[in-house]
Amino acid sequence: VVSTQSTGKRINLRQAMAVAETILPPRFLSLITQIIITMNLFWFQDQTVLASIPLGDTSASVKSTKETEVLVALSLSVTFNALELISLFVGYTIFSHGTGLVSTTCHVAGSITLAFVLLESLSVTTLWYSFALTCVLPGLVELGTVIVIARVQGGR
Repeated sequence: VVSTQSTGKRINLRQAMAVAETILPPRFLSLITQIIITMNLFWFQDQTVLASIPLGDTSASVKSTKETEVLVALSLSVTFNALELISLFVGYTIFSHGTGLVSTTCHVAGSITLAFVLLESLSVTTLWYSFALTCVLPGLVELGTVIVIARVQGGR
């Protein structure tokens, strides 16, 4: 039995480990799945670019703008997911059940959305919505959790 300083609650270490063992594998797998699908989108980004260009518009400047937009969206997605993966490996949020649930849910939804973007050649707008809801949201939750944990550990 361990007493936490921040809440004063007593928790059983075995129970905490059991919860971590049930939350951690799906969280890791969903995050890795989203990263892999995002990497696949890098290879097939031409389809997303073509789906984003308005019908009848053949100008090179519009295509160049959409190519840049797709590249930025995918790069930011990989960056946010890599930062979350690093945070997971460091171990700050392994025992945070709420963070694990938000992360797993968002990354599963993100993997499904990105699979549709890849398979159905959806526009870059869908990619931006997916980025905001499935990369930024869990990233901010992760960052908030790390800050809270760092402040609690720093106060000891």
